[in-house]
Amino acid sequence: MPPSYPVRILGTGTYLPADRITAADLDERFGRAPGSTLARSGVEARHWAGPEETSSFMAARALGRALEAGGVAASDLDLLVATSAVPEQPMPTNAVLVLKALGLDDAGIPGFDVNASCLGFLVALEMAMLGIAAGRYRRVGIVASEVASKGLDSSDLETSSLFGDGAAAVVLEAAGDSPGVSGSIDALRCATYSRGAHLCQMVAGGSRYNVVTPPPRPEDYLFQMDGRAVFRLAAEKLPQFLAGVLAEAGCTADEIDVVIPHQASTLGLRYLRDRLGFPAAKVVDILAGRGNQVSASMPSALHEAVSDGRLRRGQRALLIGTAAGLTLGAAVVRF
Repeated sequence: MPPSYPVRILGTGTYLPADRITAADLDERFGRAPGSTLARSGVEARHWAGPEETSSFMAARALGRALEAGGVAASDLDLLVATSAVPEQPMPTNAVLVLKALGLDDAGIPGFDVNASCLGFLVALEMAMLGIAAGRYRRVGIVASEVASKGLDSSDLETSSLFGDGAAAVVLEAAGDSPGVSGSIDALRCATYSRGAHLCQMVAGGSRYNVVTPPPRPEDYLFQMDGRAVFRLAAEKLPQFLAGVLAEAGCTADEIDVVIPHQASTLGLRYLRDRLGFPAAKVVDILAGRGNQVSASMPSALHEAVSDGRLRRGQRALLIGTAAGLTLGAAVVRF
């Protein structure tokens, strides 16, 4: 069995945009029958970013709160990893913009971005975990920030009713650096099944289709998803994948204290409870009030669990989710 990594979560933080958009608001805005948005998504409200609430703006505030919760300063970081499905701009990276927003212009702290769509946080966690365990870094900030609202097709009820904006962050350190406090990451695994590559995509906006080489349709700049096909493929692969992660961590599903999922959809969260067998009381479900915040969903749910006391020091959490690809990801974390 692979070893546990002596890495602990020092602090968490989130940022939600000021503008709260209800399902009824979207019905009215997009000319839908009353109740259509809520019935399709199960999302009662979500927050959408205003003009000044850029990806780096939100990320800097979420990371600042995580640093405050951990009792450390931004200058104490040895590395910053930022993640988003769509960054604020192609260059420089969100990490550079966040470091600047934190006033670290000349600190020399390395920073880079990770893009693994909805599982960006989990991939960043693995990179930070390995760097800390190897002794390369002592303390790492990870921040996920998403402005999904800018890429939605209002004519597509499935996607335009589901997504919200926001940012969430964690600060990690080598376990044992704080007296009397330990923690570990006991397993972390991702698996990509690229036959699902076409199920969640934004076709334009990269080097293939852009303002120089326009796409066939203007709508190709917007997010497209076949939610039912994503669910079928995920449901096919998840049971065996999860069994492997739990075996690697040396625990059973019953020994998991809190389940922290990516807030993919009401169907996905129901699958965790009904098909994978996790009691509803253990599953952190914030979808109704936040929507799917892409890579910020999982760390937002983690912050919620820490803030309301569901996840306490010494307890074991399962972080689990899916992403475009189709990619599955999960980690077992001793908080």
